[in-house]
Amino acid sequence: MRWFLPKNTDFLELFDQGMANIIAGVGLFRELINDLDNLKPAVERLKDLEHEGDRITHQTLATLNTTFITPFDREDIFALAMRMDDILDMTDAAAQRLVIFNVRTLPPLFFKLADLLVQSANAVRLAVVALHDHKKLQHALTLCVEINRIENEADVVHREALAELFSGRYDAIEIIKLKELFQLVEGATDRCEDVANVVEAIIIKNG
Repeated sequence: MRWFLPKNTDFLELFDQGMANIIAGVGLFRELINDLDNLKPAVERLKDLEHEGDRITHQTLATLNTTFITPFDREDIFALAMRMDDILDMTDAAAQRLVIFNVRTLPPLFFKLADLLVQSANAVRLAVVALHDHKKLQHALTLCVEINRIENEADVVHREALAELFSGRYDAIEIIKLKELFQLVEGATDRCEDVANVVEAIIIKNG
């Protein structure tokens, strides 16, 4: 019944803005790893998007503190806002490390993992947008399953990458740098799954 009660819709609009910003940031990350010779301007643009994500998160929490009737439980709104923010935080951290570590080349598996992050983020956006319409909630649940599948695939790629790093083809410094980069991007896919888990919980509790 909660879906039919009068409520403040600002949260859904803020979540839409947040996900659009995340999609832009993740997409930019995927683009910038194709041109490691010109990283800094793209990484700076990604930092701007990360700051915008922080602004949207703060606005969401401020709205939560002043709103009586919410679309769903307050703790779920808080969790969704924070988990969404984590996606771009980890993506931005990976981009910053590329500059700090002065990375000149990346192994093929890194591009594969970045592609999975883009796929997952796009599925997360569709799942979050589906919260607008109770008729789309079953589709949102299906998307949550897909996000979980992508995260599992990212785990496999991450393990394959670690095996390659310790195969003897990389020196110790390269291993340290690339291991952290892989962990950050795989962590961003984990955060996508965290958002999907919150969406799933919202739907089940309010169904």
